[in-house]
Amino acid sequence: MGDFFRKQLFNIIAAVFLALFVIVWGNVLIQVWVFVPEVPGTAPKLNGAVVCAAGALSTSLSSLTASALGFTMAEVRREEQAGGKSAGQASEGIFDAGGITTKLSGRVITALMVYLVIGMLVLGVWLVKGTASTDLIGAFSLSLLGWIIGAAGVVFQTEKPSSLPAAG
Repeated sequence: MGDFFRKQLFNIIAAVFLALFVIVWGNVLIQVWVFVPEVPGTAPKLNGAVVCAAGALSTSLSSLTASALGFTMAEVRREEQAGGKSAGQASEGIFDAGGITTKLSGRVITALMVYLVIGMLVLGVWLVKGTASTDLIGAFSLSLLGWIIGAAGVVFQTEKPSSLPAAG
């Protein structure tokens, strides 16, 4: 039994972290979604501990997934420079997204999907509820949009800096 936990320790930690993220943000989403303001445009009052936990978890997951993607891109580029074409390079100057994603662990892919699904639900609630949602919802929605824009920059990047003509 102890050997199982030793081998699965990282998966257990990742699962607990992602479960906390889903539970806390699910709680926030439900509270905001079902809230009916007495005065139009009034946001619900959320427990301070829930606000802190939700903020910390969303910021952490955003940072963790962004850094994992960045490190993977850097690893693929290092491999290309060291040994020519690798699994992450389709042809000269073009990155193969499939080759890059094969280097991501299952934990990272799961974290990305959880972040995007919950984030899209939060964004949807923010867009539907407007001013009747909380600042927490708005902050996470804007953070998600920033994360997606950054990720899109990587996705739409097709040329390596070394293949671009020199300036001047």
